[in-house]
Amino acid sequence: MSRAKLLSYIAQRLSSSRFLDYRDYLQALYQAAKTELGSYSYLSFAEDLGFSKTNVIHLTIKGKRPLSSKAAEKIADTLNLKAHDRKYWLDLVVYQNSNDSLERERVFQEMVSLKAREIKTEETLQDQLEFFTEWYHSVIYELSFTVAFTDDPKELAALLQPKIRPEQARKSLELLLRMKLLQRDPVTAQLRPQHTRISTGDEIASLAITRYHQKMIDLGKESLTSIPSELRDISAISISIPEHLVPELKKEISQFRKKILALAEQQGHPESVYQMNVQLFPLSRKKGINP
Repeated sequence: MSRAKLLSYIAQRLSSSRFLDYRDYLQALYQAAKTELGSYSYLSFAEDLGFSKTNVIHLTIKGKRPLSSKAAEKIADTLNLKAHDRKYWLDLVVYQNSNDSLERERVFQEMVSLKAREIKTEETLQDQLEFFTEWYHSVIYELSFTVAFTDDPKELAALLQPKIRPEQARKSLELLLRMKLLQRDPVTAQLRPQHTRISTGDEIASLAITRYHQKMIDLGKESLTSIPSELRDISAISISIPEHLVPELKKEISQFRKKILALAEQQGHPESVYQMNVQLFPLSRKKGINP
């Protein structure tokens, strides 16, 4: 089997929809090919993808050179990507290269839809992706632990902030029942929350969690003007740090989250659902590093 055919074969097994960074996908392809061939260089990898035998793909993987949509098309042709896998790959390149927030949101939504169609035969994965796609599913689940909870879709929809449609509330309850996050009491017929761990498999983790955080960050922005200041706390700091401090800061944030969770769990009779977003991200690049 030629190297080009081997790459195409690997690409059929390694779906691009498992990734949220085209560089990671290319790197995974390269590593899989190197494992199969034993000896394999980035120069050969570039040639097998339809480019000249240069370090162009290596520079792309290392983030020193962007991959154009035209180059992505060439790679899709070489790898013989078809249908959803091809569309997702091309969308992924557009998503990462775009600086337009509206375009990024539109393309990301397309990627989520493509992934949903890909896993439509696997109901568990489909439900997990749906759960994290809309912000209100997790809120309704948490609300089910409070005395305010109701399984009447109209009343439930009105409890959320911002409000949702009764139809959305009804479908959310159905989803939570399918996921066994809610169960109906055999005696009272009321819905009761179950302490079920919500997790995602590798197939949808990156898409699902990214969409969840995007939605929650958007709600945080809206709260600045929609929620009274005495019911919220929005603060931010900009700090100059050495990069080696980042893991320690992430550890401190993790411990803080656990402390907040423990404090909440110690209290009985919850009344409301709150969202806490903790964000740490760079606002500058090291000199000489391209985006």
